[in-house]
Amino acid sequence: MRTRPPTRRNLKYCTADGVCAMPWVLLSLPGSFIAASLLNSLFQIGPFWFGIVTAMPAVANAIHILILPFFAKFMLVRDMAISFGWLNLGAWFGGALGIAFLPMDQPDQAGLFFAILYGTISISASLMGIAWTSWVGDFVPPDLRGRYFGKRNRLTSVSTIVFMVLSIAVLQFFDASRQAYLILISLALFGRMVSMMILHLIQSPDPSGGVISHANWAREISDLRQQKTLLRFIGFGSLAGFWLAGAGAIVALYAFNDLGTTPAQFTQFSLVATISGAICLPIWGKLIDRHGAIPIIMITFSAWRAGDVGWIFITPDGLEWMYLIWLWGGAMGTGYVLATFTAILKLIPKKSRSAGISLNLTSTSIAGAVAPLIVGVLLSRVGEFGISTTLACRAGMTICLTGGLLSVLVLYRMREPETDPQLNTVNGAMRTLRQLTVNQGVSFFSNTVLVRRNKRPPH
Repeated sequence: MRTRPPTRRNLKYCTADGVCAMPWVLLSLPGSFIAASLLNSLFQIGPFWFGIVTAMPAVANAIHILILPFFAKFMLVRDMAISFGWLNLGAWFGGALGIAFLPMDQPDQAGLFFAILYGTISISASLMGIAWTSWVGDFVPPDLRGRYFGKRNRLTSVSTIVFMVLSIAVLQFFDASRQAYLILISLALFGRMVSMMILHLIQSPDPSGGVISHANWAREISDLRQQKTLLRFIGFGSLAGFWLAGAGAIVALYAFNDLGTTPAQFTQFSLVATISGAICLPIWGKLIDRHGAIPIIMITFSAWRAGDVGWIFITPDGLEWMYLIWLWGGAMGTGYVLATFTAILKLIPKKSRSAGISLNLTSTSIAGAVAPLIVGVLLSRVGEFGISTTLACRAGMTICLTGGLLSVLVLYRMREPETDPQLNTVNGAMRTLRQLTVNQGVSFFSNTVLVRRNKRPPH
């Protein structure tokens, strides 16, 4: 990539920021391997509180659209990204101090603490993320975005895998104690502090630091009423996301509370899914180019849900089968996310891009927030009716998997536009879906920037 010196430095800083921030990104998602084990294995906050905590990132994605215009009036994107980044880090430092002294025999107190903590960091991270996305669009040249973010994503994936391997070693050596988590949290926060300092070095071509787009997406809603295919696809994404979020909440609760999975084992399962997903990513890209996004979505999502049927039958004595389940899930989940991204690129019209992104993000976020709340409430009360949590989790997984498989019917005979996805961009529209896939092991999507890569012209 031939770039001017200031741009070249900015791209290097942006890459370094992503690599250093990866552990913090994973820590900030309550469904990730490290947070899920912290909440369910160490503090054992229970289904009710875990459902609330797990819903926080989706809730933040849904409501940030309402409060973003207020900050956009007073803050430029560079200032907003850095300010909310430091605010988020400060909240985490306070949270780490609380984790060091929080009683482990009072689940309700711990659950309330983590609900407040993750609520605070989720909304600050959401506001920071939308500002960062706009800022990146200012200093990364459009003709380089595909190649640059492809390289950046590979390096952040390596950072993810390294942190996961380190987490396995620390959790095993310290027997998944409070000390082990404090070590991993400290490493994650140190990396984030370094990445924040790196952000200060980036020089925006716009001396003012850029501004959030003032496009009023509400005015564009009327145009979207004519986009029947888009509205249908958003309906599918919300329905599929609901069942996916419900299954993701059950996975962590079932694994730790009923199957006796250790934090190190759970991290190993996530590592397998992450590696298989990373390996299959270029394969899915070629298949999508050849056969279209909608067929690949139907195949991968159906195969992903069908593969998770193993959760219904697995027992504590057969945990080794988990590797196969997560291996398959990582491969299929990656194809689903990539195909969904391509379909969204094709379906959202450029003239109504702001409204389309907002509508998709809000709809999927609401669905992703409601499902874990329902799961948490139901699983916390099954004992009152004499039902074991094991039976309840298996029944819940059966319902979520069946609902997910049936949701694919929404796409039946849906026509895929012939538009070139390289001619559009949908920054931020995939945030909730990426977070939901992390809940089921595909960890490298937690900080992946999805950008359609420009094809090289034939010689």
